[in-house]
Amino acid sequence: MTDRIPAPADAPTFVADALLAWRRWLESLAERFDHLLPSLDPGRAGDAAEVVAWEVAGEQLMTFVAAPVVDNDGWQGYSQLTLQWFLTATGIPPEQARVVVGGALKGFGWWAPLTAVEIGEIGGRIARDVLGLTGSVPPGRVDDWPDTWPHGWPTWRATNTSAGAGPPPDRGRYR
Repeated sequence: MTDRIPAPADAPTFVADALLAWRRWLESLAERFDHLLPSLDPGRAGDAAEVVAWEVAGEQLMTFVAAPVVDNDGWQGYSQLTLQWFLTATGIPPEQARVVVGGALKGFGWWAPLTAVEIGEIGGRIARDVLGLTGSVPPGRVDDWPDTWPHGWPTWRATNTSAGAGPPPDRGRYR
């Protein structure tokens, strides 16, 4: 996106350049889909490797979509559309894909750029909800993560401490 309005004489070139940039982005996104799709199947058993594969796919797509967005409040629309396309490409019906993506992005402030932790959380939500659609993963968190980070810092995913109560509060979130 740009906030520049070209002079009338420059408009055709400006529009052509914008369309070419959009095409390059779509082609790059298609390559990412081609790379990620073979390792995912929403109907497969939800072992730890399957959960991680879904999390990684969600995180990679979110990073690809959200990182280049110049305006902080533009990431949600692009992310929502891209994730819905991706989930539909895995065989999830469009209405279910919309619900999963809406749930994954819910609670993040549109006015603030995403952090790496938040992108990871979105990937985790997608994995949990996609695999939960088929009953492959029991309801609740899939928690085979380490209970502490280096130096004994507890992680918010930990289940053995009070720090495992959920993600840390963040300035960009709303409830």
